[in-house]
Amino acid sequence: MASESQEGSVNITQSENKSRFSVDNLSLSAQESIQGWLFVLGKIAIILFVIGFPMAFAIYLSFTDSNLVNLPGEFIGLENYIWVLEQDVWWTSLKNVFLLGAIVIPTNIFFSFSTALLLREKLRGSTLYRVAFLVPVSGPPIIWAIVWKLVLFPNEGGIINAILLELEFISSYIPFLSDTALALPSVIMSQMWGFGLSMLIYMAALSGLPSSVMESAAMDGANKYQKVRYIIWPLMKPTTFFLVVIQLVLVMRMGFGAVFVMTQGGPLNSTMVPSYFIYQLAFQYNSFGQSAAAAILMFLVTALIALISYKPLQSNAEYYQ
Repeated sequence: MASESQEGSVNITQSENKSRFSVDNLSLSAQESIQGWLFVLGKIAIILFVIGFPMAFAIYLSFTDSNLVNLPGEFIGLENYIWVLEQDVWWTSLKNVFLLGAIVIPTNIFFSFSTALLLREKLRGSTLYRVAFLVPVSGPPIIWAIVWKLVLFPNEGGIINAILLELEFISSYIPFLSDTALALPSVIMSQMWGFGLSMLIYMAALSGLPSSVMESAAMDGANKYQKVRYIIWPLMKPTTFFLVVIQLVLVMRMGFGAVFVMTQGGPLNSTMVPSYFIYQLAFQYNSFGQSAAAAILMFLVTALIALISYKPLQSNAEYYQ
């Protein structure tokens, strides 16, 4: 019994020594690395659950003929992807969203930078102006789409038509949302006013400009235009790079709220965008597999836009300390 107890104590001592050896002999950087991984494991698990699992399930659905009755459906290979790529409406939606981005993004950058410069001058009521410019981006896009629909409604309920008729500039209602030539410009116009968040980012960047540079420019006799053109704007390139990349990545999602409320993709698919096309396939035509395939294609296009735009924009970004 004594020998067994001695052997047991020896084994316990050896195991304690091994565990002490495995912890105590870790370098400080290794211990910090383990602690860091322990801290982020919870967030990684949440990301995998919220993003990873739905993404994997969407990829799986895109290879099946899934619908509301037949879920998850049978495996059909690439048929859904081929079907989506053969649809004219898919290519029309891409063309529309690229046109939307080509107009909205430069407009957003111009107005947000210009407004940030004006509010930087500490005008009277500047706080009120900031709130006013933030209002369009503070609420859900659906709400502002409803507001724009009321503004552009092609009858006596439309504010613009009512004003133009009252002033006798027009003799009949303008079909802003039902004319194929006017519907897409109307949707684009409704997306051009949400630059409040970009304005705040520019204002934060402007507040961080090195005062020594601005003082040197003033001593050299530079006027306001020269300061903006040759000093402020070049120093804003990192911020502009960030905003352009973010908006390019999000361009595929643009317009869903406006299209959903104002036109439902019509007339004749003239205002169709990829996000509404995906919604339509899933919830109107009950084709989850085709909708998932279109969503994966939209994700691939978004990733391609990000990769193509990142390096050229980054090479033109000048950073300051």
